[in-house]
This record gives sequence, structure tokens and C-alpha cells, in this order.
Amino acid sequence: HYCTSLSYTQLFTTDMPHFRPLMLLANRLSSIQSILSFERWEGYHHFEDEKGIGRVAILSTFLGMNLGANAVLFLVFKLVQLGLIFIPPTETTSSTTTIQSLLHCFLSIESNTLQLALQWTVYSIFLCLFHLGEYFSTCIYNPSVTTSDSFMINQSKAYTAAALISWVEFAIRIFFFPQNNSTRMFHVGIFLVILGQTCRTLAMVTCGESFNHYIQRDKKDNHELVTKGIYSILRHPSYFGFYYWSIGTQMILCNYFSVVVYALAAWKFFHYRIPFEERTLRHHFGSAYDEYSSKTIVGIPFL
Repeated sequence: HYCTSLSYTQLFTTDMPHFRPLMLLANRLSSIQSILSFERWEGYHHFEDEKGIGRVAILSTFLGMNLGANAVLFLVFKLVQLGLIFIPPTETTSSTTTIQSLLHCFLSIESNTLQLALQWTVYSIFLCLFHLGEYFSTCIYNPSVTTSDSFMINQSKAYTAAALISWVEFAIRIFFFPQNNSTRMFHVGIFLVILGQTCRTLAMVTCGESFNHYIQRDKKDNHELVTKGIYSILRHPSYFGFYYWSIGTQMILCNYFSVVVYALAAWKFFHYRIPFEERTLRHHFGSAYDEYSSKTIVGIPFL
């Protein structure tokens, strides 16, 4: 009874001091989530809720700038790899000297590290395209439910934690083990990301107003059972797409540990979510959904 009267924070910090590092990490994660949720912008009209134009402006600007910067870096890294960038003759202007310094920096990067840097830019490009695609697909094909949450950046603490873990793993590799890399795995990752993104986007386009990022417990008037297009093959193409997209992102980075973690975490999530959603759909559409499900597949192993 005593333990149940304490909060988890009090319990860990008083009776279990060896858990304090974990609590510090949890607090840091909560702080990041509060930033992503715009909790510090309370009182400002355009940031008060998920429909605020301020939130959309900041998120789209951040993603757009990140996408552009990484696209430029990818081009530079690729040209350096191909030996198509050379150092121009020395000039006296300060601006040219700065450019020369940057070129010297890029040209002096060790080949293994350069390849990993290129892989990071590819990962960042696909990550930005995913979140921008989520918003714009919702905006175009299901505008009635479009909010800043449609970017799917602030999905959950688990999503944020998984991203941070993968970035830490990649940082460790690029600084200490740049030779532990696989271009074959990198290319397979690109294939999976493109496959996953294509399937997910097609699902959103095909469903239109019947698509929602959240399971609908109550049937809306415009909610219909979609069985055409990609839905004639895959029962949950958006889940299929996200599952392989998430694994593909880690294969692009060649994060061996995160590939396994992402695969298991995503599988566990869909292992609970898909049966729950299918019970809801059977409640909404009855035998029509039973007939439909018998003709289609999920496409995720063992689901």
C-alpha cells in the first residue's frame, strides 16, 4: 500500500537509486515531447491547439529547410565520392577562401566516413519526405481532419525514443567504427523505404476521407469499406508501408541494432493494433469485412 501511494518518479528516486539515470533520461524525453507538442506556446493563439497555423508553419518550415540542406549535402558528398569536385585556384577574396576551406574539409574526409555521411543525408531526406507527405496527403485527400498532428512528428514517446536511439547508434558508428558498414544493406534499405512510402501514400490517396491516423470507434457518415486499388491486395497497406519504411530507414543507416529493435517494436505495435482495428471494422461493416479479409493479406510476417 505504501508503494502504490508514491509516484513512479518518487519510487525510483527514493527506493531504487540505481534507476536514477533512467529517470533522468525519461525526464529528458518528456522535455523533448513537450517541445514537439508546443506545450511552451500556451497563450499564443496560433499555437494553442493542433489546428493552429503557427504550428503548421514551424513544422513545415523546419522540414522543408532540413530537406533542402540534406539534398545539397547529398549532392556534394556524391560529387566528392565520384571525384568530380576539385579545389579552384587560390583567390584573395574572403568568400572564396571560405568555400575553399569547405571543399578541403569535404575532400579530406576518409572514404568510409564519407559514405556514412552520405547515408545520413539519404536517411534525412526520406524522413522529411515521409512527414511532409503525411501532412500533404491528408491535406489534399482528407482535409476535414487535417491538423499539425498530420505531420506525424509527435507520434509518441516510443517513436521519439526509437529515433534518438538510432541517432546515437549511428553517431557511435560514424565516429568509432566507420569501417563497419554495408552498401548492400544501404541499397536494400532504400528499396524498402520507397516501397513502404509508396504503399502508405497509395493507401491514403485511395481511402480519401475514410483514412484516418487514429482508429475510429464510431462510424462516420462518409466512412466506407475501401476494397479497390492497393486495398484489393493488402488489407492494411498503410501499416504494411510504415512497417517496412521504418525498418528501411535503419537499413539505410546500417544500424544493425536498431534494425532489430525497429522490426520487433513495430511488429509488437501492429500485433495489438491490427486485431483491434479489425474488430472495429467488423463491427462497422459486418459480414462484408469478413468476406473482404478472406481475400486479402496483411503482408507483415506472422500477422
